[in-house]
Amino acid sequence: MTAAYQSEAELVAHNVARIERVQQTLRDLRKQWASIDVQMESADGDVQLSVNHHGRLVSLSLAPGCTTRHTNEGLEQVISTTLQAAVADAYAERAAIEQNAEQAALAAAELLGDL
Repeated sequence: MTAAYQSEAELVAHNVARIERVQQTLRDLRKQWASIDVQMESADGDVQLSVNHHGRLVSLSLAPGCTTRHTNEGLEQVISTTLQAAVADAYAERAAIEQNAEQAALAAAELLGDL
């Protein structure tokens, strides 16, 4: 085996390792994002809801009698406030996952000598 061939083979192996590392990082991110399910309850307990990692409403439950305790505007406000808090938590959880993944990717890159 010539030195040039050996050098090229090492470069290819290094690039394959980098690609596999990126693919694994993306798979891990998708799994972690998919596991985000923020459950939130209003201060008075009348509204329970959950959102996913996109901040999309997944479930909404109203306590018995809450429609008689609140006006339509009041109930709208309770739902909106609770939903906003849940979305903020979901985005914070997602950001933490992304931060951890970025730090792990940087550490792996340093180990492989990419940086």
